[in-house]
Amino acid sequence: MVFGLGWWAITEYESNSLLKIDNSNKSKIIATQSLQFNRFNQIATTAYRHGIQTEAKSQEKFIEYREILKKELTCDLPVPQHIADGLLKYTYELRSMYADPQNTNRASISTTATSTLTYCQAVLWIDPLLSALDKANGQLKAIRKTDDERAAR
Repeated sequence: MVFGLGWWAITEYESNSLLKIDNSNKSKIIATQSLQFNRFNQIATTAYRHGIQTEAKSQEKFIEYREILKKELTCDLPVPQHIADGLLKYTYELRSMYADPQNTNRASISTTATSTLTYCQAVLWIDPLLSALDKANGQLKAIRKTDDERAAR
């Protein structure tokens, strides 16, 4: 009976030790994941703020350019029609590619109407397009930074 009681005490002690080690390991994993999650949120917030700042600067430039172009005498000159059609088609393709699939009112490529585009309208497109690229590049930079930090661990 003493032997049985001793064997039981040893197995319980070993079992308890294994559970403590397991709990300690799981606690370390949870702490690491929590820190990573917090860091990724910080990176995402930074990218989001950069996007908002880029958007605000773009709006300011748009207003400034529009005021400057109002005084321009050649502002109403049309871009050659084949160029305007290509730009508009490409714009509609991009919009439909990234549109919400639940949105039934999104622009259809097949219904692209020919429209005239003036040089001043084209100038006003440039800065918002560059801002969108800057915003997307900021998001990609944040994703790369997150991936790099994840790989480093």
